[in-house]
Amino acid sequence: MKNILSPALCALALSASMFQLVAAQEAPDMPEDYAYLTKLRVPDAVVQCVAAFDRWVENAPKYDTLIVPDRRVLAAKIDDDTAIFSVGNPIPVDKVIVMRAFAKSRGKAQWTRVDSRCGVRDGQVVGVSLTPNLKPKIVR
Repeated sequence: MKNILSPALCALALSASMFQLVAAQEAPDMPEDYAYLTKLRVPDAVVQCVAAFDRWVENAPKYDTLIVPDRRVLAAKIDDDTAIFSVGNPIPVDKVIVMRAFAKSRGKAQWTRVDSRCGVRDGQVVGVSLTPNLKPKIVR
């Protein structure tokens, strides 16, 4: 006996695959590890920057670990007026996203407070930088 799919079952399978195709086209390429940030209503560009920082730090010679606390991600500054990423790296961008983060240098146990900058053009991350924030914290 042949296995023949009923027309209703074929339509259901086709509609499910069309839904997956539409959902894949609407959602940017977002790693699963960062999906919870979209539930917190973090802009896609900021989520992409966090993911780009994680990928960059894996290969960076200076740092081996980077932490961007959720409250810093939620308070990320998005600058739409900047036309270039930085003076030292003049890449044209649509947005520059700035967040406070913490990085650990390779071979050391101490964490350093860093300012992270991420340049986004046409919805893609085109540049990242970490700058140590050496300002002492004043407690009153």
